Amino acid sequence: MPGMEAKDIKIHGSNLDKAVRDKLPPSHIADILGRLKSDVVATEQVLRETKIGMIVNKLRGHSDKAVAELAKDIVNKWRKDVSNKPKSSSSGDSKGGVAMKKESSTNGASGRDTPNKDTPTPTARKASTSAVDPMKRNKTTDGVNCDIHDEDIRNKSLGMMYDGLCIGSDATPDTIFKLAKELEQQLYKNHSNKTDGPYRQKVRSIFFNLKDVKNPGLRKNVITGRIKPVRLAMMTSEEMASAERKREDEKIEEENMKEAMVAKAPTSVTDQLRCGKCGKRHVSYGQAQTRSADEPMTTFCECLNCGHRWKFS
Repeated sequence: MPGMEAKDIKIHGSNLDKAVRDKLPPSHIADILGRLKSDVVATEQVLRETKIGMIVNKLRGHSDKAVAELAKDIVNKWRKDVSNKPKSSSSGDSKGGVAMKKESSTNGASGRDTPNKDTPTPTARKASTSAVDPMKRNKTTDGVNCDIHDEDIRNKSLGMMYDGLCIGSDATPDTIFKLAKELEQQLYKNHSNKTDGPYRQKVRSIFFNLKDVKNPGLRKNVITGRIKPVRLAMMTSEEMASAERKREDEKIEEENMKEAMVAKAPTSVTDQLRCGKCGKRHVSYGQAQTRSADEPMTTFCECLNCGHRWKFS
């Protein structure tokens, strides 16, 4: 039976967002989730195009337990559907797929992982050499399963680290997975074994800097070992930035400094203008040429009573 079309999935997603914003009954939200669970055939393309996974994922923290549990079930189901999508042996070999086995956790709720000595290390293979563009590599094209932790947030973070490191690289999936795993574990350790806001923010910062196409040097330095995972986990956004971005930031800072040193155009106070917010006639105004010279100047106004600002030409 064919699954729900992308346009219908987007409609359900919009309805889901609206139901949450309008604080509709949990039963209404659960009804939409139920249709998504039964009618959506999850593929990476569908999830990327409709962004329905992101919408449903947000509901895992819903105040209604039934809604939260249903959302969690759907996310887990879709993740497995995408990860376990059947592949032919030939396509699997051409993409250098490596199935990473889940390791056992010995620390209970802490979620710390220790290597399983009974589980053999996957044989290293060369990265994609034919079908996959190196710039489009990710954990799915490489056939890597990042669900090795008991916490979904850590698994997602591990996947982000892998996706950031593998872009444009010819390193084997095993090599990249090992680095991604060490990096995520170091981030987890640095944040007192918690996956709260600061941990997630740091994960996103590293991910965006790694995937930056203008910053290939960062990825290369990590892959080659010049930057160790323990070091990368401690680097600031400024330290991770490319040379081009650093030059741009320095230029912006210099321009801001010059602007701050330039005297501001004087303003005047009048009772001829009325504030549209509080109705008072105690307004400060100034003019500037914001368009071409043959256009009228723009007047910038600020109410000295309530602080409301507006402009007109």
